[in-house]
Amino acid sequence: MIFVDTHAHLFWPDFETDREQVLRRAAEAGVGAILNLGTNAETSRICVGLADEHEQCWAAVGFHPHNIEDLAADREQGLSQLRSLMGHPKVVAIGETGLDFYRGRGTEEAQRVSLKAHFELARMSGLPIVLHSRGTGSELREALEEFGAGVKAILHCFVGDEAFGRWAVSQGHFLGLGGIFTFPTSDMADMVRSWDIDHVLLETDSPFLSPVPHRGKRNEPAFILHTARAIARALGISVEELAERTTRNACRVLGIPQADLGPGVASGD
Repeated sequence: MIFVDTHAHLFWPDFETDREQVLRRAAEAGVGAILNLGTNAETSRICVGLADEHEQCWAAVGFHPHNIEDLAADREQGLSQLRSLMGHPKVVAIGETGLDFYRGRGTEEAQRVSLKAHFELARMSGLPIVLHSRGTGSELREALEEFGAGVKAILHCFVGDEAFGRWAVSQGHFLGLGGIFTFPTSDMADMVRSWDIDHVLLETDSPFLSPVPHRGKRNEPAFILHTARAIARALGISVEELAERTTRNACRVLGIPQADLGPGVASGD
């Protein structure tokens, strides 16, 4: 079995002292590729550096809505920095970007302007866009309809309702499912059965949102197996089948050749 962790932040200070061990544990767990996503120009550069240094790492570049002030300070320079990184062969997505009205970082209008600019970068580069959404109601769907023509989107840490998920899949977008799926309070098991599994991706959001049984601890890519088991149970399929299909999905949307993935593991059960 080979997994792809389609959303991680291994540049985070939580990994400063043991990043090599984290990557080794991920490989041992069958994680053949890890997509690290920048949250501003500096961390985007770091993600590209990690991709250069580690075969199993890939990169996305963008400004997170929590970092909207970084982009607003000098928008053209910030976007220029992203453009300079987009041509790197291991940059496979634009993001993490999106909308977050829960935290109240920047105005809603400033976030929408940033999001539109990221969609333009995705369209220019032909790369998919990775979208964060919290406290936004219907605004993310409206943004996809308004800005997203010709762009494939990955809805990171998807916790929307069943109808939004079905709509997103019908438009060719992808749903990233992570540790929240394993929480006792999650109501996503019924939802996932209504979605086309060929548009479902696995992610960890490391170091955040650790799955059960590691909830409350630092998350890391090796823990993706726990989420995979929970989703496979909900779908009534084997973990091996889920790994095969979600890995194929990830390689398709991110343009990562399956031949470039690391070795897998014999079984997740």
